[in-house]
Formats: sequence, structure tokens, C-alpha cells
Amino acid sequence: MTPPVVVLEPSTRPFERPAAVQGRAPTPQKTGPARTRLLLEGPIISTLLRLAAPNAIVNVVIIAVTASVDAHFVGRLDPSALAGLALVFPLMMLMQQMANGTMGSAIASAVARAMGAGRRDDASALMVHGLVIACGMAAIFSAALLIAGPSFYTLMGGTGPALAAAVEYSNVIFAGALAYWALGALTSVLRGAGQVFVPAVVYLGAEALHIILVPLLVFGLGPLPSLGITGAGVATVTSFTVSTVILAWYLASGRTAVGLSLRTGRLERRLFRDILRVGAPMSLQPILNNVTLAILTGFVATLGPTALAGFGSAVRLEYVQVPLTFGLGAGLLAMVGTNIGAGQITRARRIAWTAAALAAGATGAIGLVAVTWPDAWTGFFTTAPAVQLMAASYLCLVGLTYPFIGMGMTLSSAFQAAGRPFYPLLATASRALIVAVGGSIVIHATGAGLLGLGIVAAGGMIVYGAVLVVSFGAGAWRRSGSETRCTQATARA
Repeated sequence: MTPPVVVLEPSTRPFERPAAVQGRAPTPQKTGPARTRLLLEGPIISTLLRLAAPNAIVNVVIIAVTASVDAHFVGRLDPSALAGLALVFPLMMLMQQMANGTMGSAIASAVARAMGAGRRDDASALMVHGLVIACGMAAIFSAALLIAGPSFYTLMGGTGPALAAAVEYSNVIFAGALAYWALGALTSVLRGAGQVFVPAVVYLGAEALHIILVPLLVFGLGPLPSLGITGAGVATVTSFTVSTVILAWYLASGRTAVGLSLRTGRLERRLFRDILRVGAPMSLQPILNNVTLAILTGFVATLGPTALAGFGSAVRLEYVQVPLTFGLGAGLLAMVGTNIGAGQITRARRIAWTAAALAAGATGAIGLVAVTWPDAWTGFFTTAPAVQLMAASYLCLVGLTYPFIGMGMTLSSAFQAAGRPFYPLLATASRALIVAVGGSIVIHATGAGLLGLGIVAAGGMIVYGAVLVVSFGAGAWRRSGSETRCTQATARA
């Protein structure tokens, strides 16, 4: 049996905020689930790294492995099938980023704050509320892409067999959108509770199943018919569904600090608000990030195919850093959210700065290698000297600013843990604005070419990181007294 968690300030009101939030001196929990105590009392660096590794594995599986396996086997069909897959990829990634990174992080942060405050019933209820939100988001994605998918892919340039392949694959993926969203919600609950190893193991096992199923369903074997690109979609949805079922069983089995039960009580507006006040605005972040990349790519495309090829090779290095920063950010989110819930504000601040320093050091090391030895990266994609030169000119500028991306993405997780989504959105929008305005000036008013666009991209990264560093240092992640009183009044209603 899991020992009971001691609530910081006993009250006749079941959902009253802990003493720390009300302005009184907090008394940190000394009892409770071992993982919660680790988040509240354990050494910061080792705990962050312990949480980061499994989260990074999950993110690598979601972003890189799943899509790459589908592309590997679909590419053996014909070029139009691979082109169709490429058309669906951005929307598929957008859905996964929202399910795991934005709405998922909102669920994780809400659970972490509830666990830190000793509100285990609320933490369990938040899981059910998160699943309800996941069902709603899945319905939106399914309806939008099943109905308007062909129009989307036509606007993206799809025609003929490529368009037909895109629609075929898309219909399977987005018909199974519930598997993506439910898995994201359940994974995020475990992340918020600091239980990260089980999701990593489940994701790896499900991906092994996916790797087996894709060739069987795409090409057929024995009595199994060849389904072509549809088979790749079926294999992907099946692997995500299996992961969802296993995690749901695990959470319902009583082995976790947060239990899944449909008898956790009625749905409550305050719990929906606790998730959506962060998740809804933060869902704009991946959209802004993709728009920023699309704008920058469009500017580079005007410089010719050599510049575009060099840029494409160089910019991929930024995506390699996503699993690293996501892993640290996910661990930070659980630790900061739990400590905020327990009223340990000083420790929460120290955890955030420590994680930001670790991320800056790691991304800075990657940037240093890129600046001093760009061919070590670009050589994976091309041996053409002209393309490598273009890529090197871009990396030698942008690589210097990678620490700002590391700090910014990590502190963005800290803001989410505190339930403060405004500043991450401000930083992301500021970067998009700089790229849009600066890139337009470079292309239309100067002859700086890719070097000038590299300066613009570097400036956007610096501003992104600086906005979050300055605002966090100024205490913008903490609630004002009026907000706290409003939240207390709502909780008592």
C-alpha cells in the first residue's frame, strides 16, 4: 500500500490551497510517496538527470523513430507514396507536439502541483479530466483532417498520386487520433508524478511492435494482404493504441501514486481550468514554431537550390537538440510543479536555474562543435562542397546561439509548471516576428544572402532565450497576490 500523503494545511474545505499559496510559511511534506519525496527533497542535478533520460527516450521515439520507420518502408513502394507521407508529416508532428508537449505538459504540471500540495484525489481526478480533454482534441483533429484533409494537402502542393497517397495515409492516422491524444494524456500524468521509466519501457516495446508490423502490413505476408501506405498508418495507430492500453492498465492497477478510476467523482470546472489555462494558450507554441521555420525556409528558397540544401542540412541540427531539452524540461516540470504545490518556492527556483544551466551547457557544446567543425554534421547529408559551404556559413553563426535555445526551452517548462504560459508564448512570438521582419529586410533590401538570414535566425534565438531568462529572473513565473486570492475563492466555490 502507498503511504498516505500529509496535506500541508488541514482544512474543512477539501480543495483549499496550501498554506504556502495563501502567504503563510509552508511546512514541506516529510511523508508521502517515495517519488514525491524525491522531487521535494532529493539532490537536484542527479534527480533532473534521472528524470531526463527516460523522457528523452519517449520523445525520440515519438519524433524520430516512428516517422522514420514509416518513411523507410513506404519509400520502397514508389516516390509518390513517399511524397504523400511527407505531406502528412507536418500535421502529424503538430498533433503529437500538442498531445505531448503543450496540452500534455499542462496535464503534467497540474498533476505535479496537486501531488506537491498533497491533493492526491485531485491528482487522480485530473487524469480523468485530462482524458476528457484528450477526447475532445482528438475529435477536432479527426473531424478536421478527415473532412478537409484533401484540401490541406492540395494547398501544400500535393497533386496526382502523391495527393492520393497523402489522403490514404492521413485518413488512417487521424481516424486513430484518439490513440495519440489518450497516450499523451496518460504519459503526461506519469511525468507529472515523476514516474518516467514505465512510459519509456512501454514506448520502446510498442515501437518494436511497430517495426514488425509496418513491413507485414505494407507488403503483406502469407494470408496478410498488401495494404501499401495504408498498412503503415494501421501499424502506427496500432502501436500507439497498445501503448495506451498498457499505460491505462498500469495506472488502474494501483501501482502508482496517481490512480486511474472512473469513480473519482464528477467533472469539475476548476480542474478543467487548471489544465486548460496552460494547455490552451501553449498549444499555439508549436504552431508559431512551425510558422517560423516555414517563413525562414521560404526566404532561403529564394536564394536557390544550393542555399536551400545547405540550410536544410544545417537546420536539422536544431531538431537533434529537441529530445535533450524536452527530457530536461519534462523532469524540471515535474520537480518545479511539485515544489510549487508544496510551497517550496526557493527550491523550485533553484531547480529551474539548474536545469537551464545544464541545458545551456549541453546545447552550447553542440553549438561549439557545429561552429568549429561544421562538416562533422553536414557530411551526413551531402558531400557537395558548395552545399557544405552554405551550411557551414549558417551554422557558424547560429551555432553560437544554441545555449539560448537550451535555456529558453527549459525555462518555458518552468513557466508551464507554475501555470504561467504568457511569457513562453511572448518569447516564441518574438522570435517569429524577428525572423519574419528581419528575413524580409535581408531578402528585399540587402544582398546578404544566407549569411544575413543566419544573422536573423541567430537574433531570433537570442531574443527567445533572453525574454524567458529575464522574465523568469524578474519573478514573472510567480502569481500575484490578487491572482492567488481569486484562485482561492474559486477553489472554495
